[in-house]
Amino acid sequence: MKNLTTLLVLMIPICLYSQEKVILSHTIKMYNEIEISLELENKPNDRFHLIKIDTLTATYNKGQILHNNIFENSFRRANVVARYELEENKKYHKIDIKGTIIYFKPSENKKSYFNLGKLKGLEKNINLIDKSVVKANPTVYFSIVDSANIQKTFPNFRYKTNNGEDYKSIDFKSYDLMYAYRSTKNQDLIIAVNEDLDHGYNNLTLTDKRTNMKYKLIKLKKDMAATEKDEIKIELMIENENSIERIPFDFKNADLK
Repeated sequence: MKNLTTLLVLMIPICLYSQEKVILSHTIKMYNEIEISLELENKPNDRFHLIKIDTLTATYNKGQILHNNIFENSFRRANVVARYELEENKKYHKIDIKGTIIYFKPSENKKSYFNLGKLKGLEKNINLIDKSVVKANPTVYFSIVDSANIQKTFPNFRYKTNNGEDYKSIDFKSYDLMYAYRSTKNQDLIIAVNEDLDHGYNNLTLTDKRTNMKYKLIKLKKDMAATEKDEIKIELMIENENSIERIPFDFKNADLK
């Protein structure tokens, strides 16, 4: 998702428009953007109740379509947000918003939730996803990896986090967990670490463009002991048609404040 460049936000009361299960929690007009926030009514905000935007169209002034849509097409526990860049010298007062939300409820019975257990019991550098899932979709992948695997994939890799520092090699010892994963457009893969979807800090993500495999290096805790690392719990939520519900929404004349 692009970083917001807008600094000015008008202070407004948030109005809720509800239709069926989908709630339009706010439509905020900023200096050069419109932000739209959507959520589901009475949905628990946990890792077993996730939503993402499937389709979204916003129109203004009798059907003119807003373009330059910016949203991260990934599952979230609470609300999902989309932003539109505004064209200069055009007036925007009310918009119509139409689309579909995907509601994902992972479960063991529907082969969409897998508790892999603790890190100490997991073999490294192999696909840990259930064979029945891989048979149906060979692309989907998750593996705990070691430094040798990453170095083989990214030989002589060096990086820097800002312009003021020199390039450096990866300090593998500074990370508590390293894994590789891959999903597809129609089958998302969500990884929970110690029951947390937004896990870690000072993380490093690398992408192998040949295979579209992503490698994520995670820092969970300062000076994490080896015994603590062994106890890290890994869960996978893998999207499938049996575990999702597509919920349409259609909001007319939403005010832009």
